[in-house]
Amino acid sequence: MEKVKSLLPYNEILNKWNNGIQSELSARLMTLEQTEALESVIADDDGWEYLLSVFNNGRETDAWLALDWPDGFDELLLCLPLCSLVKFECSRCFVGMRQDNNSCANDFSLFGYIAELIKAADRVGIMNHIASIKKILLSEEYIWNIEKRIIEKRK
Repeated sequence: MEKVKSLLPYNEILNKWNNGIQSELSARLMTLEQTEALESVIADDDGWEYLLSVFNNGRETDAWLALDWPDGFDELLLCLPLCSLVKFECSRCFVGMRQDNNSCANDFSLFGYIAELIKAADRVGIMNHIASIKKILLSEEYIWNIEKRIIEKRK
């Protein structure tokens, strides 16, 4: 389960953030690293099965599952560096501003949508969605249309 270990748990990603350069660029890059780690978990057959098996662990009773990886999964584990940078003020976040100032905790936000795709066991859909996440993290020319659940070029 080496792929599973590539996705850093909450304490490790938070320590990495706290001990590093706390800038927008570093937050975006750390979020990208976490997203790519999730991508490698999903691309690996054993990793995908593991993710599906732990996905629902505690989801009904725990509002902040980001602390639970690798025993449970919360998509907000990926964007923790961005959340930390703006102190959870989503309208100031690089991603939040690109999804009509919505929180990534929204089910259809850029990161929230990951959970919807995992619930549906849509492996192809999540891999395609990760490509959208990467585009938004790497370029200011894209936005996330939370209503349509698609990436769009800025007008």
